[in-house]
Amino acid sequence: MNMKRLYNLLHALASPLRREPVFFVFMYILFVVARIFEQTNSTEPAAVYYLENVFDLYVLCVLLCILPARLRPWVKALFYAVGYAAVVSEGFIHERFHLVYVPMTIQLLRETNPDEAGEFFSAYLHGPALVKIVLVYGPVLLLNIVGETFSHRVKRFVRRCAPTIGGRLFNICAPLFVGVCLVVSVGQKKVMLDFFMRKGTVMAERVDIHAFHTPLYRMIYSAYFLKLTDGELDNMRSRMHAMKIDSCSFKIPNIVLYIGESYNKHHSQLYGYSLPTTPYQAEMARKGELVVFSDVVSPWNVTSDVFKNILSTHSADLDGTWTDGVLVPSVLKKAGYKVAFITSQYYKSPNMGITDFNGSFFLNDNELDSLCFDYRNKYRKRFDSNLVNEIDSIERGGNNFIIFHGMGQHQEYNKRFGPKNVKFTVDDYAHRTDLNENEKQIIADYDNATRFNDLVFSLLCRKFRDDDAVVVYLSDHGEEVFDRVHNFGRDHAAALTSDIAYSEFEIPFVVWFSPKARRLHSDVFENARAAAGKPFASDDLPFVLMGLAGVESDLYDGRRDLLNPQFDEGRKRIMKQTVDYDSLMSAEKQTALR
Repeated sequence: MNMKRLYNLLHALASPLRREPVFFVFMYILFVVARIFEQTNSTEPAAVYYLENVFDLYVLCVLLCILPARLRPWVKALFYAVGYAAVVSEGFIHERFHLVYVPMTIQLLRETNPDEAGEFFSAYLHGPALVKIVLVYGPVLLLNIVGETFSHRVKRFVRRCAPTIGGRLFNICAPLFVGVCLVVSVGQKKVMLDFFMRKGTVMAERVDIHAFHTPLYRMIYSAYFLKLTDGELDNMRSRMHAMKIDSCSFKIPNIVLYIGESYNKHHSQLYGYSLPTTPYQAEMARKGELVVFSDVVSPWNVTSDVFKNILSTHSADLDGTWTDGVLVPSVLKKAGYKVAFITSQYYKSPNMGITDFNGSFFLNDNELDSLCFDYRNKYRKRFDSNLVNEIDSIERGGNNFIIFHGMGQHQEYNKRFGPKNVKFTVDDYAHRTDLNENEKQIIADYDNATRFNDLVFSLLCRKFRDDDAVVVYLSDHGEEVFDRVHNFGRDHAAALTSDIAYSEFEIPFVVWFSPKARRLHSDVFENARAAAGKPFASDDLPFVLMGLAGVESDLYDGRRDLLNPQFDEGRKRIMKQTVDYDSLMSAEKQTALR
């Protein structure tokens, strides 16, 4: 290709920008102002956002240019209307409620009736937030209108400049710059494409929302996520309505499921940790009240995905998805148990909170909620110890199944316990010469949170000490705390390695039997003790619970019930839908022996 042909190609590629300069400039200003105004946190540098915006608006200009002339003004007006509506509305809810468009926001709008909408506008559409929105976006809109009014003069000026040196430089540089913007934004575009290719919510909720870098994209993302949830909810509802329970013996009349949070079992005294992080459980184990299971693995290192798996009767090693099963709370409720859900993480309904909708959409569905639970707490508590007292709000007569879900060791660790519960300090980690003082403090905070979690467990058990009851405790997943990886928290995007599996997928699992339960159900207790060393995956938890309840149903599979002598130790324990835990760890052991 000679230079003239190359120039002609670049000239043609620059044409959309020359033909729609006003649209490009003001839409770019609009989205940049939105970015600055909302100060959206992102893992990507701000420059990526600004460059990606250039490419996106260039594509819109191309679309405008290929439209018939009679349609172009109308389509452009539509682009303007949608763009301004998305930016201004999100700007308002961000300023007034510190929110951006996420699935919960759209869900609330979807559930709002005209009367509620009227009340909302009368209550909130005034005051400093509205004034700030007008002051920020009003000048942009006015200048935009002026620019479009005189756009013919702007285009005439651009045409006159085209033959000049400056115009020729623009024709060369503009397409090249747009190409650079495309290259820079490829990663984010791939994230968006991967999301829209998904057919279910598993992992879809883990997408970095900041890849949807404008309010308009976030609206589209939220709407599509809701479409995915609607499909899964319909499937789950139909299965739960169709399920049948043959009988229930109510073997254990009081079953408490305590789901912990972000618990690295290797920081537990029960599992050989050097510091006394679980003194209460250690004493229970010494007295023979507590059965400690040593080889339990979670299918995910994300709370929301774990909840789908450990509450659904569908297991991760089977074909299909979690919605191909039914939720175990509904099984026990239909069997005759009164079921309660006490949590510090999930709200009872969408209009009570925002942050957890992505992961807990199935728990926020009114129909599923009624099929699963007789009681749910309305408010969160600062500390899990305060949440234990919520037990007293439940009418406990008869047969009870209670799910207790606290904050455990969720980040930020130092917020999970009070100043009176500080046991460990940086001095306890003097032997960790690989860590700085701040990193030692993080471990100290984590271990203090673990010790406080031990206290919460003991308080919960005390509530049922005089009852015929068992308390089943397991964590949703683990946590990295400077063990095999020099980091803390969880990296959801990282490839699964044995080091990650060790910290983030190996979980504690214990069962406490009240004195009465040990006496009346010695067979169950002995079965539990016999199974303490068997390999188990927490996505089979529903079968353990059904076994403890004495549920007779086609839903129950004794081969998946850890406390059943028929338990199959050979099932694959699958992590993140793809990796066999035992194969991964076996490969590590073989490598270590070489």
